[in-house]
Amino acid sequence: MEHPEDECRVGVEHPEKHEDEEAVARHEEFKKSVEAKIALRKNNLNPERPDTGFLRTLDSSIKRNTAVIKKLKQINEEQREGLMEELRSVNLSKFVSEAVTAICDAKLRAADIQAAVLICSLLHQRYKDFSPSLVQGLVKIFFPGKAAEDVDVDRNARAMKKRSTLKLLLELYFVGVVDDTGIFVNIVKDLTSVEHLKDRDATQTNLSLLASFARQGRYLLGLPLAGQDILEELFKALNVTTDQKRFFRKAFQTYYDASVELLQSEHAVRLFPLLNWKTLNLERKSLRQMEHENEKILSAKGELNEENASTYEKLRKAYDQLYRGISGFSAPCLQEIVVSLLVQSSTVIYRSPDSKPIS
Repeated sequence: MEHPEDECRVGVEHPEKHEDEEAVARHEEFKKSVEAKIALRKNNLNPERPDTGFLRTLDSSIKRNTAVIKKLKQINEEQREGLMEELRSVNLSKFVSEAVTAICDAKLRAADIQAAVLICSLLHQRYKDFSPSLVQGLVKIFFPGKAAEDVDVDRNARAMKKRSTLKLLLELYFVGVVDDTGIFVNIVKDLTSVEHLKDRDATQTNLSLLASFARQGRYLLGLPLAGQDILEELFKALNVTTDQKRFFRKAFQTYYDASVELLQSEHAVRLFPLLNWKTLNLERKSLRQMEHENEKILSAKGELNEENASTYEKLRKAYDQLYRGISGFSAPCLQEIVVSLLVQSSTVIYRSPDSKPIS
């Protein structure tokens, strides 16, 4: 005979046990993904490329190759397997440059990066001249030339393109398709140039790109891997010198300091960073002064004129953008660079005196 207590226990699921099981499952999935990258890196570093005789047995028609190249402009995880099968069945020897252009033009989502890595690895293992051309094309996205930068195009689209390209380059570096760390030295050197601080949009974009780089490429900065020992095997073979790690850290620190100085000068704001970098107190003197003046006008006239309202909105928007950029930039990297703390699993939160937390 069952006791009432036993009946209550039947079907009861302990939240802690469920959470533990999920954590174990996530760890196993992560471990498998890293092991797959290690295996892919070995294949990419020592590719067994087919000879010309084998390639001649594949379809080399212009019609078929053109159709496949067109699909490379739309790489996504959903169609990855089908596209890879098609790539294995054609001879792209005479169309490598077209394939590279298509991949460089592809609008990749974050979810599509790994699909692009596998496709690029396949092409790298098959065509010797693919990787050098691909790297040149991807890096060009960060250095399009002054004429291209001056064109009044969608800056958000350009920023998103740089972000996805940087993610792709780093992942290709981790799996051995890209082997030159100097590529990232040049990119970071450009992103952290103080000349960009003259352009508000460029500053915001660069802060976002650098924060993304710090999260994904923390090994290049010499930051601890937060207990993810499995990553050591993947990263230990990377050709990153001590001088390069030192360069990345110094570049990040210098650009962060310059950004804070810009925030101070433009908005009369002082930053008081504590040693542990867990809080960042902001005094928005100029904004508060303008708010106070606007309150007086509202009390006297009942409304703000269009000029005053527009000026305040622009100042507020500019301040918020730079504040978010600096907060996001500092959280994943500078906290550890300055204080040498182990990375916390949760994002460090910074709070201004009268604002909501920004994570």
